[in-house]
Amino acid sequence: MKDVSYDKWIEYIMDTIELYNIKATPLLDVTCGTGNSILPFVKKKKKSLLGVDNSIEMLKVAKEKEPGLVLVQANAMRLPFLNQFNLVVSMFDSLNYILKLENLIEAFGSIKEALKPGGHFLFDLNTPYGLKCVSGRDVREENKNLISIWRNSYKKDTKTLTLHLTLFVKKDANWQRVDEIHKERGYNEEEVKYGLKTLDLQVIDAFKCFEHSRVDRYTKRILYIARKNKKGAD
Repeated sequence: MKDVSYDKWIEYIMDTIELYNIKATPLLDVTCGTGNSILPFVKKKKKSLLGVDNSIEMLKVAKEKEPGLVLVQANAMRLPFLNQFNLVVSMFDSLNYILKLENLIEAFGSIKEALKPGGHFLFDLNTPYGLKCVSGRDVREENKNLISIWRNSYKKDTKTLTLHLTLFVKKDANWQRVDEIHKERGYNEEEVKYGLKTLDLQVIDAFKCFEHSRVDRYTKRILYIARKNKKGAD
């Protein structure tokens, strides 16, 4: 992920927070992974931060990066929180790993429960068009201790991108091979807004990610801003 500028990503999120006068803490980072998406908030001296991920291995890496981080292992569809956060974020297309719309809506419902009344939910999702653009772009990268080979294929009928990832990792004088398969489903704007509205989450806006401009048919990634009804808890 060396090509991803998490600091710039958070700058964009912070600009959006300021633009919409959103209260940023307490903050929950859903699918925080190894902590790269929450650490810029730490650098900005934001307090009352909590990260959640389903992978205990990733959370261990996050804890090594910043021992003071408060982290919880949990599934996005079953978060153990109720009315606790003014802002929930999920970044870098993490929710695209949920491959069924009904399960994505389930995650939205769990996030809604975690929000305080009037709290906001900011997240980005790759569109089907965005995933289609990745398809066929095989990549090989190499450095002293790691060789990575990425092979992508896209299925239009299921809107899913399958990534076959092969790693050759050097340990001492030996090389170890690791094979992984990653799948993402693309979601169009209509599907996502339908899911949010089903749960009575107000859709505040949707932008081309990294911009504040309108979504069109060629948008690859969308940033969504939603809000929980101020009338309160479920």
